[in-house]
Amino acid sequence: METFNKYLFVSDLEAELLDAAKSEQLDDLDAVHDWISQSIDNACIYYSDCFDIIKALNFTEFTNSGFEITNVTQAAFAALLEHVQENIDLTEVEAEIEKIQNA
Repeated sequence: METFNKYLFVSDLEAELLDAAKSEQLDDLDAVHDWISQSIDNACIYYSDCFDIIKALNFTEFTNSGFEITNVTQAAFAALLEHVQENIDLTEVEAEIEKIQNA
């Protein structure tokens, strides 16, 4: 990963989820959330990427994250999950899943 871009990560994730929903890889919101978690997990593989994520998201408060954070990978995951939850728009994805379910 080059320098981590928090806006690009969210927009790429939104596009990826929409494509997955259109190709019927996602059949409910649980699958969407699993996909999001897996994408975040993939972004946090390397320590250098984790440090970039933490820095880009200004993640300095570990106690209120809802996770037990004991290493940089967990901190990056918690920071990125919080960022995604606050900034992702799943409207189109939800509409696509509903359309497929009602077909």
